[in-house]
Amino acid sequence: MKAQNNKTQSLYLQKSNNRWKWMAGATAATAAGVSTSQAITINLVGNYISAFGGNHLNADLTGDGQADVALTGAQFFYSPPGSTTSGYHFAKWSQAVHINGVFAKGYDNGDFPFRYETLGSQFAFGSGGYVPPPLTGKIPISFTDPDINGGRLTAGLLDVTVTIDRVQLDSFTYSTPDQGSSLALLAMGATGVLALRRWKAAQKTS
Repeated sequence: MKAQNNKTQSLYLQKSNNRWKWMAGATAATAAGVSTSQAITINLVGNYISAFGGNHLNADLTGDGQADVALTGAQFFYSPPGSTTSGYHFAKWSQAVHINGVFAKGYDNGDFPFRYETLGSQFAFGSGGYVPPPLTGKIPISFTDPDINGGRLTAGLLDVTVTIDRVQLDSFTYSTPDQGSSLALLAMGATGVLALRRWKAAQKTS
């Protein structure tokens, strides 16, 4: 993919025909261990920012067209290798974003060389040929969706991974007391969720 220098991209929401792209990895988790609630995990596909791939962050995690998480200050850059007056210049890159106020960043300065990762209070550093392992964490979120918990405000946890070349929103988990058809359709994956939403929409217009 074509390299981009000092480029900042603002957050965007997928609309209309792109609404269901996030569902490609939708799955249902096993029971949370109690009969009154169920833990549901939605896998987020292609929700990331990278110096090599650009800004593909999407705040609409549930597919209803509304932001479910605050993503601010998203930016990335890539500086390709080349000759300089002082000698050979190695590639440099960085990507960063605030996720509900939690700062996440990956950086590599090829000339020193050194590199680091930041996710909230976590920090990992490497120099020479050493690349630090990914940082992972869970960030609290709250959201509303007309087809989740009756449209009530729902708390969840967003799983995030940071490497030196990517900040990735992996998945989010929330609890629901529903034990009926909606959970059964979630167990079917993306197709089931879409079918449920379309069925409910048809009932409202009939």
